[in-house]
Amino acid sequence: MPQNVYNNVEAHRIIDNGRVVEDVTKFSLPTITHPTTTIKAAGMAADVDFPNVTHLDAMSCTIDHNNGVNCQYLADPGKHIMEMRTVRQKYNTALGEIEHESVKYRITGIHVETSKGDVEPGNPYGSVEKYSVLRYEEEIDGEVTTIVDAVSGILRWNGKDYSHVIESMLN
Repeated sequence: MPQNVYNNVEAHRIIDNGRVVEDVTKFSLPTITHPTTTIKAAGMAADVDFPNVTHLDAMSCTIDHNNGVNCQYLADPGKHIMEMRTVRQKYNTALGEIEHESVKYRITGIHVETSKGDVEPGNPYGSVEKYSVLRYEEEIDGEVTTIVDAVSGILRWNGKDYSHVIESMLN
């Protein structure tokens, strides 16, 4: 039986270029996709898509908001340095107790799109901002678990650097 079962996000806060942004309803993290090469060989029963673990496809993320305090700055052209702070609830089955942990996502991105949404009576007028991701970092309870930095060429999961392997072999 697993010791910790994660239940839900209890709260979140978005900070964009040093400003706390209010009335954010949702943010979507990037999808991390390794490009693949299809391997076709005589005698194989099926083709195999083989991932390149030292490179990633382009990533994007979105922020949905209801045009609250500082939301207007989310659509500014150019680079955004964002931190998404969350508190996640977990159930410790060994102790029979509900605990909490901090999860932070740091994203450096370039604003590429604003969807102004729908206007209808009785509903808030919200927008969705989309960013092209240059850097993505995930931290759980103070420990950085993922770093993807497209410009610096860093791909690191749980302390292991996957991009450095190729560079070290070329030296």
